[in-house]
Amino acid sequence: MFINELEVKDLHTVANWLYHMNEQDDHYVAWLASDPNEIFEQIWTLTQFKEPLAYVAWEGENIIGFLGILPFFDQKLCRLLGPFAQKEPEKVIEKLWDKVSLTVQLHFDAVKVACFESNKELVTFADRHDFELYNIEKTLAAHHSLFQPSTNKSQSIVDLHMDDMDRLSLLHPSGAYYTTEEMVRLANEEGNYLWGFQKNGDLAGYIYMETILPGHEAEICFVNVGAGERGAGIGSTLIEHALQYAFHALDLDVVTISVRTQNKEAEKLYKQFGFREINTIYAYQKQFQKASANTPFH
Repeated sequence: MFINELEVKDLHTVANWLYHMNEQDDHYVAWLASDPNEIFEQIWTLTQFKEPLAYVAWEGENIIGFLGILPFFDQKLCRLLGPFAQKEPEKVIEKLWDKVSLTVQLHFDAVKVACFESNKELVTFADRHDFELYNIEKTLAAHHSLFQPSTNKSQSIVDLHMDDMDRLSLLHPSGAYYTTEEMVRLANEEGNYLWGFQKNGDLAGYIYMETILPGHEAEICFVNVGAGERGAGIGSTLIEHALQYAFHALDLDVVTISVRTQNKEAEKLYKQFGFREINTIYAYQKQFQKASANTPFH
């Protein structure tokens, strides 16, 4: 086995390997894109920094492991894309972690990783390195064949754009995996949608949805309503709109959404639209006492 930095010449090979690995529940890692082309773009960005942010483990010409660092400089944290290992998992994972751990500790205050419970190797890795379990989220799915649309039509739903950034920032959670700016930028890409609920000329709530597999699946990534507007049916209206668009305008088969296990009210609401639990994601984090470096390594 040998480990080297991710090289541009290997991007297509690595992206396809990651795609097939992440399809398997016992290897699944959150935050990795779900399409080979999107994975290619995601890991390509990791090759554009001064310091290496991704490593590949090889056995001859075969990939047997991968670990990447997804940086969020404004939040002083990073998320791990991996570690993945196809054979000798503990050995490969530890070798990959040895390569990235110094960079992680030097430049970030915290590192996060998330996976299915069935990814025993990653769960064991998190425990071995004193990561704490900070969140458990259920993933729920609603299917086209079971969706019962209402006849209500809301005139309050509007498309949101870059001009709405300031208003969105007041509603968008500060610790979300996309910043407001990232979400708005992604919403401009084909297959992604950002809608708001207008009330008395103000933005009372929003919903952001991404197409995961064209012609088949979308994910509702965020749905948030202003604190003073909750309980008035705004969230329900936004979800109804997104499902109507996904199943009828886009003719998709399934839409997924995630909810924290302790958020019983949200889960109850989602199930009213036919969402049913399909898996649970466990999220771990490790915080460092040492301050981050003052200058990021762009």
